[in-house]
Amino acid sequence: MPDRNNAAQHAATSNRRGFLERVSATGIAGGIAVILGERSIAQRVTAQPAANLDPFEFDPATDPDGTFPQSVASGGPTSTGVILWTRIDPAAYEQSQPLAFEVAADEAFENVVSDGIVAADSISPEHDYTVNLDLDGELESNERYYYRFLYDGVASRTGRCRTLPGTGANLESLSLAVLTCQDYQNGYYGAYAHLAEEDVDFLVHMGDFIYESADGQYTSPTTDVYDGRDIELPSGKPLAETLEDFRHLYTVYRGDPLLQRGLEQHTLIAGWDDHEIGNNWWWDEQQDAPRLPEKDRGDDPTFTIDVAANGIQAWIEYMPSRVEYDPDATELHEQLQLWRSIEFGDLATLVRTDERLYRDGPPCGERRVTCDNEDAPDRTMLGEEQREWFLETVTTDDARWTVWANEVLTMPITAGKGYWQTEFIHDSWDGFQAERETLMTTIADADVRNFVTLSGDLHCSIAGYQRTTYNEWWWVDSDPVGVELMTPSITSVNAADVVDFPGDLDDDAVADLVRSNNPHMEFVDWHSHGYAVVEFTQDDCTYTVYEVDKTVNSDAATKQRNAAYRIPDGKIDLEELEVRDGANYVAAEPEAETVSGNGTRETDVEAENESEGVPTIPTGEGWRDEP
Repeated sequence: MPDRNNAAQHAATSNRRGFLERVSATGIAGGIAVILGERSIAQRVTAQPAANLDPFEFDPATDPDGTFPQSVASGGPTSTGVILWTRIDPAAYEQSQPLAFEVAADEAFENVVSDGIVAADSISPEHDYTVNLDLDGELESNERYYYRFLYDGVASRTGRCRTLPGTGANLESLSLAVLTCQDYQNGYYGAYAHLAEEDVDFLVHMGDFIYESADGQYTSPTTDVYDGRDIELPSGKPLAETLEDFRHLYTVYRGDPLLQRGLEQHTLIAGWDDHEIGNNWWWDEQQDAPRLPEKDRGDDPTFTIDVAANGIQAWIEYMPSRVEYDPDATELHEQLQLWRSIEFGDLATLVRTDERLYRDGPPCGERRVTCDNEDAPDRTMLGEEQREWFLETVTTDDARWTVWANEVLTMPITAGKGYWQTEFIHDSWDGFQAERETLMTTIADADVRNFVTLSGDLHCSIAGYQRTTYNEWWWVDSDPVGVELMTPSITSVNAADVVDFPGDLDDDAVADLVRSNNPHMEFVDWHSHGYAVVEFTQDDCTYTVYEVDKTVNSDAATKQRNAAYRIPDGKIDLEELEVRDGANYVAAEPEAETVSGNGTRETDVEAENESEGVPTIPTGEGWRDEP
């Protein structure tokens, strides 16, 4: 086992250094980098050995919530560690009090494998009392541990964390819970209560962990803000602007007991989307500053630079995520890097992209139907450096499954064909069609064995086939490159929230309408909230969508399976599965209309009669049945 105290040698210097050091620049260019460089932004800290046992003494009868109001979480896994996160309540804070921690192989902490302290000067109001403790190099690979923090005689709740398998390790299965879009004001977090009970290996959050709104701007017009979900920002503004605003939002979201239960039980692999800063934000190269289209003064670079810096700082403080930075850089794009890849032994590689910090603006402003600039060759969502890194990583990956953690939908949602085809969502990859074609063509040419894309953002469930091009006439076909699996929102508005559909227009009719215009889509559900579980084995990938009732603010919120699909190893084919006897997946009977493995729609397929003893589809040793 690694020496759990080896980090103490460099703790004296690394614990006291800010996440981003001061940089020199003038004018607007690099403005966010300058702002962040001038602040003492929380850096991941490392442990020190305890000088005595006092920090580890605690009263088990003391309620932890008074000291740890946002509980605990873990994230940023490596093969030898994780980042452990907590926050001390300002009322419980003592300037000279260190924070102790313990990591154990058992829930009773009888077999402690790592312990130590976080120095008192690493906890401060300057970082909003947050702590990101980096244990990289301290733990064994592919293991699950229990952990807790101890502060001034009070123990936090116990959390569970998990490390990655070692490089190239043979892995039989990997189970990821995929989640996204959790507007606090638009529902309750029963999904997190169920996630806490899921037997998954990691949580993958696609972004929109918080929403920057406090006035219900993004809630359903048919329900308004849910009871008990009112938020008042320190600035009094409807949308977050100040650092205090963004910090307040995180304390509210992270203060939810159901959300806490989910994060306590599983290690988080986190990214961001737009609402961590502002709806549909993008980077204006001419001004070298972000654009915030939903905010007043959203085109004023002096304003947007400050807002973005505040959102970024709060995200770093409150999300246990392993990001890279260059303290000598004078430009934000060089200073802060969220894109990265994560290896799960020989089974899967997760390639995570940042699709906000480098993206161009909408192709035609607010126009949709008359827009003709979506396929301009110079438009980019990833930026040149990230795009080259992404393609190199994906096309040279040796794992059985290459998995893209992608923020927004890659497949188009359109109506019409050819000259009459209209794309409706320019914030997705439909607004960056040339770059999308470059990605898909390069992946197709490299003959990547199993390419699976996980997506969020759109607040619905979709499973479909990715192609090199989509703007074909009816008689033109394009071979599929991979499959895209979208997870529904936890709470954020979907079609059913926004529109009160007539009684005769049921869920299937809406889905059929979308699918009939988009034959690359096999499954569409615009009406449900919840999450997805995606499991990989050496034989297949299984995608299961769970619907959870967001109107119930407890673990009594109902949960049900909505859909399940299997992708066999070496095939680009979505095989629909169904549930029988409440647990086991079996092959679904073919419908009158299906989508074949090449992503084209077939009609008048004769349904087979149900036969006795339909075989259960094997999904590998790691398959988890619903308890």
